[in-house]
Amino acid sequence: MDRLVEAEVRAAIARTPAVVVVSGAAGMGKSTLVARVVASAPHAVRVVVDCRALPDEPFVVVRELVRLLPTSGADVVAAIEAARGRADYRTCAALRDLLTAAGPAVLVVVDDVDRADRTSREVLRCCASRPPDGTALLVTHSAGHPRWGSPGVTHRFDLGPLTPEEIGVAGDRGAEVHRLTGGVPLFVAAVLAHVRPEDGEPGGALSAKGIPEELRVFAEERLRGVGARRLVAAAALLRGAFPADVPAEMCGMAVDKAEAALLRAADQGVLVALEDGTFEFRPPVLGLAVAATLSATDRRRGHAAAARVLERRGGAVRELVHHCRAAGDVVGMARHAERAADRAVRSDDPETAVDLLRTVLREPALPRRTRASLAGRLGRLALGSLAYGETLHLLHEIVSDDLLPDGVRGELRLHLGLLLGNQAGDGEAQRAQLKTAIRELRRRPLLAARAMSALAVPYWGSERVDEHLGWLAAAERTVPARGDPALLMAVRVNRASVLLELGDPRGWDAVAALPAAATPGERQELARGFVNFTDAATSSGHYRAAAECHARAEELGAGPSYLRHMSTSHGLRLALATGRWSGLDHAAREHLVRTAGAPFAAAGASLVLAQLAVARGEWAEAEEYLRAPGLRWASGWCAPAVVAAAATRVRLALARERPDEAGEELARALDVVRHKGVWAWATELVDAGVQALLPDAEAAARLLAEFTADVTARDCPFAHATIPGCRAAIAATHARFTEAAALFTQSAELLAALPRPYERARAVESAARARLAAGQDAVAEVTEAGRTFTALGATWDAARCDHLAREHGGSTGPRPGRRGYGAQLSPREREVARLMALGRTNREIAEVLFLSPRTVERHAARVLHKLGVTTRDQLEPR
Repeated sequence: MDRLVEAEVRAAIARTPAVVVVSGAAGMGKSTLVARVVASAPHAVRVVVDCRALPDEPFVVVRELVRLLPTSGADVVAAIEAARGRADYRTCAALRDLLTAAGPAVLVVVDDVDRADRTSREVLRCCASRPPDGTALLVTHSAGHPRWGSPGVTHRFDLGPLTPEEIGVAGDRGAEVHRLTGGVPLFVAAVLAHVRPEDGEPGGALSAKGIPEELRVFAEERLRGVGARRLVAAAALLRGAFPADVPAEMCGMAVDKAEAALLRAADQGVLVALEDGTFEFRPPVLGLAVAATLSATDRRRGHAAAARVLERRGGAVRELVHHCRAAGDVVGMARHAERAADRAVRSDDPETAVDLLRTVLREPALPRRTRASLAGRLGRLALGSLAYGETLHLLHEIVSDDLLPDGVRGELRLHLGLLLGNQAGDGEAQRAQLKTAIRELRRRPLLAARAMSALAVPYWGSERVDEHLGWLAAAERTVPARGDPALLMAVRVNRASVLLELGDPRGWDAVAALPAAATPGERQELARGFVNFTDAATSSGHYRAAAECHARAEELGAGPSYLRHMSTSHGLRLALATGRWSGLDHAAREHLVRTAGAPFAAAGASLVLAQLAVARGEWAEAEEYLRAPGLRWASGWCAPAVVAAAATRVRLALARERPDEAGEELARALDVVRHKGVWAWATELVDAGVQALLPDAEAAARLLAEFTADVTARDCPFAHATIPGCRAAIAATHARFTEAAALFTQSAELLAALPRPYERARAVESAARARLAAGQDAVAEVTEAGRTFTALGATWDAARCDHLAREHGGSTGPRPGRRGYGAQLSPREREVARLMALGRTNREIAEVLFLSPRTVERHAARVLHKLGVTTRDQLEPR
């Protein structure tokens, strides 16, 4: 209750004569407010009349008031008798005289005056027009403000619902309590007292624990004056808005009669009549309370009737499942859940069906076979869903049932294993479950082959690549010629994925040999395949093919699901590699928000943001992004993005002049790559590793030789383009600058053909440095590299090139003759402003931009002046 309103009411009744009207819908706390005010009122005489407790007879409220006053009310009674059931002025005057005689300080409270009989309301309104001196009349009213009193003596207050903040419960729980209760104080207090945080989501907890007694009593009171109570209670079983003909059909009543009865109930405040002709219980907890007035048997029958009616009308599957479950019809519930699962496959939207299937699987009365069948559907659908935690728990529970046949358990375990790897990121647990599933699926070869093909994917587990290839061969031997088209497609997709990931020249032939998708299940598997192919092609350097695969995945439609998020993640990495950096940081940050709680779907975005941050000299931000769970070696998770993240950490440590840190990160990453035996993913790592090892040129050469020996025969254009640049770096260490310049130029040309513009610009810069070291003129090449970095937004790299060009009499900045920037920030000032907003000191900015601290100080002063701020704290990151 609003304490401010309470204080204002106290102040109003203290200044007599006074008429105070407190309005508010039922449950808003009017009676509570009255009780608190009366308890502390200073008036000598305090009389409270509760109109809800009195019969609807002429003058009954006035008679009750006369009875409670301490002085004789004979004159009022005589006037009532003479009025013969009609309110008249004599009765009003007699009551006013009685109040004056009871003085000098009288407080009269009439609670719920709109429930009073008509004649009493008219007499009280008459008295309120000229209240006696020393008298305060406090009335509460449930609907609007009654036109009582006169100017100067009347005070009106309206009690409204609580806001979500006023409820005092934070987060999603507070929002759900507000949705359920509409913020009505009575309802809020009852729900919070009844449902504890440990009970889970408030709506579900109310369904499980039952409605609080005070809400059931409230509903009973609301229903007391409503006809067709059975119809209204049956309607309360429906969730959301409903037309009158649905409860009418449930109760076997004519539609026009049902509509009239519902309108009367709306007049009584039991429900709300909407503009489109439908009805709704507002807030939802009122509908739950009305439904709770039915006996358990009648509720069950009502839910069964609702299910029958809604099924005939093609109602929402979620509602059909809800009503069947409440009716105890587990067979019907399972049937509708299966329909939802089938529809989800067709619509590429697994989230709703996954939620429904989990709801159904919580039902302990489900037959074992039905439970296993639904769990199988859940496992298949959950592979495309971000919400995997509860599904994992359910599948763990179901596969532990020893009475399930091996084939059924093996299928469920297959889905469990795939979820553990793909969504939860636990590769070791995934492989253990898949290996057990293969033994359980000995009589179901297609499913066994599906499990083997998953074990062939080298991203998961600590095994060497030879073991993955062994599982691929086993899958090819096991897979039958015929069977479920979606499973056959899944095995073929995995084979093509593994070959591409390893740089096997047969990979693209395997992609080309994939059949067209004829069924929704095949389409989903093919979409998954092209998402995987995008990742493999991006890592190996087939960027045009990667773009085609990404477009094909989008065309097949991955749906608003885990697969769609993975596709987006790979698309972000592809954009980074091919130099499409404009707006890329914003898109990556948005993706992180959408995939919160799904670290492996978010890994690509975190990597992109980290690499952008390194290119801009934002060391702390890069370090933070590289801490993302999906970018660490953990639980048997080893993928191209993880290796690229390790390479980025090495580059970051070198940029910050921390060679020991770079060496430690490189050693850890190389241990994993060597053990795994997948060098096709290690191009960025070897490139950064050679730079880190250059103080020991022989060690750098050994690493490069090891890498070259593995990837030479592989289909890895990015690796092949990078090798000459690594050889050039080693040659430059031995002062063979002309040779180094030629090798760097060769690498730049190969990188341009891919294309990888950022890496090409680095190679052009390195070639220019080698030529300058050899005494040749190479300022034009430095300028070219710097302008490429500037166009990309690689601030740190551009500043480094500009510094080098200035050392040799050139510049990578704007060409001479350009006009000034006036009140606008210059490009250099924008760079300084961005780093200032990130909290960098002048010295730190100077190090990133290759400027002197004094120069940065001048830029910083101009930034503050142009932006009209006085401190750095007022700057926002751009």
